[in-house]
Amino acid sequence: MSSGHTHVSGPIGGDRKNEVAEETKKMPHPESIRSYHGRLKHGIIIGLFITYLIPVVALTLYFNYQFNSNMRESGKLQLAAVAESQRNTVDLFMQKRIVNVFNLFHMKDFSLEPSGEDMQAFLENLIRADDAFVDVGLIYPGGRQTGYAGPYPHLRSKNYSNEKWYKNLIDQQESYIITDLYMGLRGHPHFTVGVKQLVDDHYYVIRTSVYPDKLADFLHSESRGKQARGFLVNKDGAYQVVGSGFGEVPEPAFFVPGAGKAGDVELIEVDGQSLLAAYTWLKEVPWCLVMLQPEGAAFEEMYVIRNTMIIGAAGLILGIMIFIWIIVSHLFKRAQAVDQERMELKSQLYHAHKLVSVGQLTGGVAHEINNPLAIIESEAGIIRDMLDPAMGMASSPEDICKELDEIDKAINRAKGITQKMLSFVRKTEPKLVKCDVNQLLDDVILGVNEQEFYVSDINLTKYYASDLPMLYLDPDLMRQVFLNLINNASDAVESGDTITLKTEFADGWVKITVADTGRGIEAEELEKIFMPFFTTKKVGKGTGLGLPISLNIIEGFGGKVTVESTPGVGTAFAIFLPAQGQAA
Repeated sequence: MSSGHTHVSGPIGGDRKNEVAEETKKMPHPESIRSYHGRLKHGIIIGLFITYLIPVVALTLYFNYQFNSNMRESGKLQLAAVAESQRNTVDLFMQKRIVNVFNLFHMKDFSLEPSGEDMQAFLENLIRADDAFVDVGLIYPGGRQTGYAGPYPHLRSKNYSNEKWYKNLIDQQESYIITDLYMGLRGHPHFTVGVKQLVDDHYYVIRTSVYPDKLADFLHSESRGKQARGFLVNKDGAYQVVGSGFGEVPEPAFFVPGAGKAGDVELIEVDGQSLLAAYTWLKEVPWCLVMLQPEGAAFEEMYVIRNTMIIGAAGLILGIMIFIWIIVSHLFKRAQAVDQERMELKSQLYHAHKLVSVGQLTGGVAHEINNPLAIIESEAGIIRDMLDPAMGMASSPEDICKELDEIDKAINRAKGITQKMLSFVRKTEPKLVKCDVNQLLDDVILGVNEQEFYVSDINLTKYYASDLPMLYLDPDLMRQVFLNLINNASDAVESGDTITLKTEFADGWVKITVADTGRGIEAEELEKIFMPFFTTKKVGKGTGLGLPISLNIIEGFGGKVTVESTPGVGTAFAIFLPAQGQAA
């Protein structure tokens, strides 16, 4: 027998039958080449997109997250640096005011009993240093102010012994003090700067009032177009110095920093607006400097950089997608062309094998056609005799018509045989139509092999299941498969042997069995029968392509072919075709 198909055993049954049924359930259903390539193309494109884009997207998201974190940190650090710079400026302002007042004690014409002119000279000296000074006074030990110059002469004899700031100044080690902002008798917010000097074991104090207007100028910063405004607040949360738009001194501030930290930067909400608040405590006075900046302004430049990165990443992703699409589309276009050529070559090979198979049946076909020809010849002779008066045969029109009917039957029989042969040999494009498997088997057997089997004393038995579903198949290709298997069986049997054709339907699969009781196949040969060009027939009797081609056809329909053989007992080929999930 010529080679061909997957694997093995004898009449398929028992555990082996169940195993084959399970294996055949896994076989794919038939698909068109275009549909297959389309699905494969989309699968590969999606796979490549996932492979290339997930890392890019993941890195983009990661860097965007890191950039946002760093951007916020950078914005906070920048505002914190502005706050530190402004704090140093305010501290320096306070230090200069303290030094200005201390210098009065060390003027060469300073006297512990200054006249009004002396005190006015002291005030003018202070104002030359900074016009924020309002007045100046000298306080004797005990707390009474004995010298004064300024717009409020009634303060000349004021007793400060019960004032909190005075007591703190005398009791503390520091030689100066700066009070919180207060309204006082002036009705104008100001703070007091007091310094003490030890003279003959007694503390003399020079105090001066300072308006905070100049400090407000230090609470505004503009760096790279980013405006930051601020205010000064004491430990109790009251404004000490405040810019426009925040409130009035000494009202409570809307934001009070925690006293436990030397400084920090926080994101706060004020009237629905997100603000960055950087705060730091002054060194010269227990006030806290708070610098505020809108979040959008703080991160504006970085938002531009981030958006540029996002747009660049999106452009990169789009470029990768377009590149992948173009390359894969080009490759699949070439693959489809190659596959189309392969299918055309396969079709030609199928047709060539079909012609070989028909050639093997030439003798049987000739014999089958000779029978109706013999009948025609005999009937023609009878009609001649009927028309010959010497023969004395009845020659009525009715009698002649009966003989002509026999001739018509013989002609139709011969015509049917030739039409079947022509339809089988004719090269057609593969097509899927609803087919009756039992009928396809009969198409191959009837008028082709049956008479030859009868003459050769070979028994042909058929067991067709009546409940077979219609299958979507190519009828010409299936006839070619059946003819090949039946030819192989006829080559393997001898006079008295049996060829059995059987169809079954179970578990969603149609099973067609072609079995014989011939010589069988040796085990070492059985392993090779699926190899192209391997054959067990004599030289010139087989090509070794029948079973490989048949297997290819069946697998193309989503089916499977198995074979079981025992030397001296026989061989059985089984075809499994899926009955579910088929589409025309």
